[in-house]
Amino acid sequence: MPKQLWMTLGLCVGGALSAQTTATVPPICEFLPGNAAVSMPLRWSQGFLQVFVDDDLLPPNFVGETITGLRLRRSTLPGDVDYAALTRTLTVRGGFLPFPAAQMVGGRIANQPANMQTLFGPAPVTVAATTAPAAGTSVGQEFVQITFTQPLQVVAGTLFLEFEASDGPLSIEVDNWVDAVWFPDGDDTGYLVSVGDGSCTTRAAPTELRWLDGEPLNGEDIDMQVTGVAPGGLVLAWVGIDPVAAPPGPTYTGWNGTFGPADPAMSECYMWAPFEASWFGVADPAGVFGTSFTMPSAAVGLRLGVQAGWLDLSRPVVPLSFSNGLQLVCNSAGVQNHCSSMFFPGTALSSPWGPYRGQMPVLVLDY
Repeated sequence: MPKQLWMTLGLCVGGALSAQTTATVPPICEFLPGNAAVSMPLRWSQGFLQVFVDDDLLPPNFVGETITGLRLRRSTLPGDVDYAALTRTLTVRGGFLPFPAAQMVGGRIANQPANMQTLFGPAPVTVAATTAPAAGTSVGQEFVQITFTQPLQVVAGTLFLEFEASDGPLSIEVDNWVDAVWFPDGDDTGYLVSVGDGSCTTRAAPTELRWLDGEPLNGEDIDMQVTGVAPGGLVLAWVGIDPVAAPPGPTYTGWNGTFGPADPAMSECYMWAPFEASWFGVADPAGVFGTSFTMPSAAVGLRLGVQAGWLDLSRPVVPLSFSNGLQLVCNSAGVQNHCSSMFFPGTALSSPWGPYRGQMPVLVLDY
């Protein structure tokens, strides 16, 4: 069952994976975190997670390849904490379906394809402890790494994966969420996620850039708020195009670049957006600055980064403290309803919840 699907999915099998090629599914999450998280298969001691993925989200020319394993990442959503190590008895099954992910139903057996194979387990999987997202974290640690004992040959159709945890009776852990995406009912109206933690500050509280309202649709406003600024401090916000691919330059350290070379005291200060357009303002007496950013009218498909900083004269070299970054993709991330997930508690054959269309854990496939 999702946690506002505000958190993510994880597992881990010891040993290195031998695949020569990897692909992140959905592709939007190769360098960016998911915008949600799911509880299976780690938080639940007993239950099933079924995932459907249309070939639209799979690598090009994938038919004929052989999937030899997969990896799952931990969540990096704001407020995530350290995750303790744990062991789960897991089984992974897979196959291909002749209908799209949007047609997933609420019956566990009905969703299973005729060509389903057991790819791994049942076997105990030890998941290592992972730390909370750090100042420069853009995607979560891969805390589940499974090498299939029976590789899956890719054929035409919708990829089906089933994760079973079988340590009954059913209990639910506090943490160990798995990185995921979720567009409720497949309504993909753009992508907006946070990277970094805003700890580049000389104050006790982090400098946090949060979005308050609005979707990244062309011509629409994104309402934001910067907190943790010195009371009445001068705030600078800026935006840049394609932050992951933009090269370093005089005003950009490059994606996830640190200010450490300029000032060793700022080694945990990172830049998440090219400096291409900027605006100023003043924080209120509580150190809060509210602002908005209008998505360009011709920005469909455009990738943008937004970040903020404030004038911090206690820093002698670079007189700024920096927020986390916001990463936006305008109008659509391409996920839409091309994936679905179902959660079955314990040994249930039918789910008390309907299919979550537009949702899936972030998968790193080895092939």
